[in-house]
Amino acid sequence: MSRLTWRVAAVLGMGWVCASARADVLTQHNNNARTGVNSAETTLTVNNVTAAGFGRLWTLYADGQVVAQPLYVKQLPIDTEATHGTFNAVIVATMHNTVYAYDADKENKLPDGKTKPLWARWLGQPRAGGKDIDMWSTNDPEWGIVSTPVIDAQKSTLWTVAWHNENNKARYRLHALNLANGKERQGSTLIGGEPPNPNKPCDYPGGYNPCKQKQRPALLLDRGVIYVAFGGDGSRGCVYAFDAASLAQVGFWSVTPTGNDGGIWQSGQGASADGNGNVFFMTGNGTLDAHSGGQNYGESFVRLTLEGGVLAPKDFFAPCNTNFLNGLDMDLGAGGPVLIPDSDLVFGGGKEGVMYLLKRSNLGKHVPGGQNCDNGNVLQAFQATDLHAHGAGTMYGHIHGSPVFWKAPDVSRMYVWGENNTLKAFSFKNGKFVDLDKPKKSVFQPPNGMPGGMLTLSSNGNQAGSAILWAVVPLNGDANMNRGVQGIVLALDARDVSKQLWTSELAGVRDRLGLYAKFAPPIVDGGKLFVPTYGDKEQLRTYGFNEHPQQLPPHYFVAVYGLLPEPPQPKPIVNQDSDDITVLKAQATEALTLDPRRCAQAPANSLDCTKALETKYGAPSLHTLIVPKAYNFAGCNLLRVTTASKQGAVVAATGVGFYAADATAGQQAMTTGRFVAGGSFKQKGTANLKVGPGVLHEFIGVANCTVDQGSADRLFKPYMQFENGADGKIYRNWDRAQNYRISRAFPQFDRSGDVLAP
Repeated sequence: MSRLTWRVAAVLGMGWVCASARADVLTQHNNNARTGVNSAETTLTVNNVTAAGFGRLWTLYADGQVVAQPLYVKQLPIDTEATHGTFNAVIVATMHNTVYAYDADKENKLPDGKTKPLWARWLGQPRAGGKDIDMWSTNDPEWGIVSTPVIDAQKSTLWTVAWHNENNKARYRLHALNLANGKERQGSTLIGGEPPNPNKPCDYPGGYNPCKQKQRPALLLDRGVIYVAFGGDGSRGCVYAFDAASLAQVGFWSVTPTGNDGGIWQSGQGASADGNGNVFFMTGNGTLDAHSGGQNYGESFVRLTLEGGVLAPKDFFAPCNTNFLNGLDMDLGAGGPVLIPDSDLVFGGGKEGVMYLLKRSNLGKHVPGGQNCDNGNVLQAFQATDLHAHGAGTMYGHIHGSPVFWKAPDVSRMYVWGENNTLKAFSFKNGKFVDLDKPKKSVFQPPNGMPGGMLTLSSNGNQAGSAILWAVVPLNGDANMNRGVQGIVLALDARDVSKQLWTSELAGVRDRLGLYAKFAPPIVDGGKLFVPTYGDKEQLRTYGFNEHPQQLPPHYFVAVYGLLPEPPQPKPIVNQDSDDITVLKAQATEALTLDPRRCAQAPANSLDCTKALETKYGAPSLHTLIVPKAYNFAGCNLLRVTTASKQGAVVAATGVGFYAADATAGQQAMTTGRFVAGGSFKQKGTANLKVGPGVLHEFIGVANCTVDQGSADRLFKPYMQFENGADGKIYRNWDRAQNYRISRAFPQFDRSGDVLAP
């Protein structure tokens, strides 16, 4: 695509990415309404997401923490020196300032354990971590790409903001990458430009501070403009607007130009946009005087528009108890605004856990009041998360990021998972949230602490049984104060979230997630679930004062889950008598000397000594040897068995199997027979059998062990196994003789006269 063609497409084709049947995930929470729904997932259903059929498939390598939500691009043309073709691709951005495009359908694992990307682009040295921006060091050692990038509707360009260390100066740059190869479309734009005073590199007009402010909210692409918002961290929050094609700055707005704070962070959620030029943000603690003629919009919903080169607020809403919220560090802007499709409504909530439903065209301004107050301009306000007494104070169910809103075929639903809470699902009817006192709730509740659950929803349109709510929550700690917090992924029936379909802990280590990625929701597309992580494992602890972690996770990655490959259907087995194999002789007169310390650990406080037995005596065992941990093999004998097989049968067979069991006082215990592949045989020689040329092999076992003042007899019988038939069946040709028995009374036998030719 030529530069001119791309510029025209970029400007004309970047409208509101709606929650339609498109399977692409090109922006945070799926669309510019931030509903968090992919309604075009045709593979995963409430019936096949089970512990038996769904699990972790592989991981996608990353070179640092993944804080940004991954993106998904269907049928992306790739054109690099190494790779050409069209792929379903997942995009991963890291805190090391690297953007990866990976094949979403295959692992492509390299010999060193990393994943081969379709392309990868490192954007430059990230800012080093520090207590000035990360008091608990949860994101050490570096801060690079924090916010979720955005991709245009034509799937040609990805925009991302990276935090850079340039000559020991912290700077933010806006980059535009060609999705076909990862190369930059043009030079990056230095956000804010050079500082007005070179001696004060952190001091910009309007409160912008590239040294400390976090660019956490996801990027928004609307009508050819990229919106980039910044949090406070002791500085005033602000929004930049850039022309998507040229990366030229076209607007700027400061949240509190004559006041303090007012950061925009939204726990990683991007601003929402209605496609008509209206952009919605939620701000955090800060000065508020817009209702009295001032210019400051702390603790507010704000509707911005870009007109004539001016980015300005057109309307706002602030709760009546903003002084109470500011006093307890209860950011309204811990959450983000969600637009209800096909309506004039927007809703959102923050740390207080109160959900506000507002009219987009008339947000409601501000009516001052105390802690418990009402604003008649609000369509609805209710406590969406539970409060808990904690010592002398109250634990609020902080809302971080955006809830999910699903227009279900029966009744629309809003899902929210606040900290210290279970997940809640509220119904939405006739323009209001209903049944506020009895929402559906999840069974699982994470440990107390930040940040609650990061959510996404998948469905196959309105098809019954296709809607699944996916959540990622902490498993073992507070992810705000601690490093090393493990995460857990849950799949819930979206129609009834009390029905838990699957979790990443059900199958133990097979599906276990790794370290929880704070504020980063998963995505679902193409029958797979992609979950960001902070790495695989790390010590769970808090780093206060000047402490920093000295050991980082060994591996960083995005975990990929999906339907597990179906195990091959077992071949039908045909059992029949034959003279292909028979026992020539057996002897159990030699005392067994086996050190249990050489045995492998086994479940149920036991040891598996099969391999240790084979190693010591140099022959394959005819049975599995499982013993209690305290076992010492007192009174046991080594059993040596010689088999005689037809020479032709041995060549064609895949192995020899045994029925084997312990027997005491006429009672038979659990069978422990084994199958021994042909390559593991121990040949003892050749012989002329009555049925023709033969081969002799030795197998070993254990017999006559002391059991309840008696001894355990050994029953056994061999078979020759064949799997080469065109009919797809397994043939087991059993020794024609009855089961053989070795006991202390009959410790040996020799059938040479019956088996060998005279």
